[in-house]
Amino acid sequence: MSRQDRTVLRRRRVQGEEFCSRYEESPCALRKVIQKFETTGQLGILPGRGRKQIPSSSVEDVATVVVEASSQSPHGSVGVPVISRILDMSYSTVRKILQRILNFYPYKIKPVHLLQDGDSEVRTAFALEFLARMVVDVTWPWNILWSDVVHFCLNGHVNTHNCRIWAAENPHAIQEQPLHHGRVTVWCGCTATFIIGPYFF
Repeated sequence: MSRQDRTVLRRRRVQGEEFCSRYEESPCALRKVIQKFETTGQLGILPGRGRKQIPSSSVEDVATVVVEASSQSPHGSVGVPVISRILDMSYSTVRKILQRILNFYPYKIKPVHLLQDGDSEVRTAFALEFLARMVVDVTWPWNILWSDVVHFCLNGHVNTHNCRIWAAENPHAIQEQPLHHGRVTVWCGCTATFIIGPYFF
């Protein structure tokens, strides 16, 4: 017997020992194997245990709920958990129907600043002034204090990470936000040489 044959035989012996020990610890599993053999004459999987096709009625139900729920939402959004709860259908099935059958994609709502009259002119003037100063002094930007602000809104602002619009095409949905509303603000600033903050207010 060659070395390769001995290796194969050793592996099969180990697998057989593991098989026997597994069913010694689980008599119920052993009874199921015997029942399968008596029913089908083989130890394979019983017929009908493969992946089942999603019925067309479920697809129609999901499509109907998406349309109805989107029309009731102020932003036209609806989540997979909501559809799953309404139809009493599993989360994975709903997601498969939306993506693979209906060819829907979860689009995010894009928050943008609510611009007031004259904001565009002010921004354009600042950009031109910045470029003009760069011509006079190249090192001038090194003295600028660059800052950034994060607002934690208290007015029911939509969290775009958790909110999705399921649709076949991108609706390019936006949400206008007023400049002043209840919120907690975190501010931090920095120059080329030091950092200021962060400050909470």
